[in-house]
Amino acid sequence: MKPNLKTARLDAWDIRILSEIQSDGRISKSELAKRVHLSASACSERLRVLEAAGIIEGYFARLSPSLTGGAIFVMVEVVLNRHRLEDQRHFESAIQRVPQVLDCWAIGGRIDYLMRVAASSMAAYQEFMDGLLQVGLGIDQYYSLIVTKSVKSNSPIPLSALEER
Repeated sequence: MKPNLKTARLDAWDIRILSEIQSDGRISKSELAKRVHLSASACSERLRVLEAAGIIEGYFARLSPSLTGGAIFVMVEVVLNRHRLEDQRHFESAIQRVPQVLDCWAIGGRIDYLMRVAASSMAAYQEFMDGLLQVGLGIDQYYSLIVTKSVKSNSPIPLSALEER
């Protein structure tokens, strides 16, 4: 049976591997093996299993914030006008295809979704939101929170509390 996210069992070796690659996604397999104290072949096999199980979703580069120049980031709280499953699925499917939406989370409480949006200016952001409202995604209300400074971003998931699953 092929392991998946629900059936995968993480042991101390897996947690060490995950911790290391969260800190340095470009680490070579041989260096990773040295850091976690495994043979290169055992480490490579564990890495392959973690990838196949969907525990490792991908490898990314963290870009310098100075690259964005005058770009703005906006946290957008979204309330849908209906809360049927098909309305949620329609919204979520459409948002997957919108490159300006960097992150989108379904949340509980007074709002339905929280999105992190990038735009080149406030005018571009407003034009973007006007477009979202016009395409029929079922947005009833939205609230914009302008990011003025990044205090902490792209932090690794803390693995120290993980028990063997």
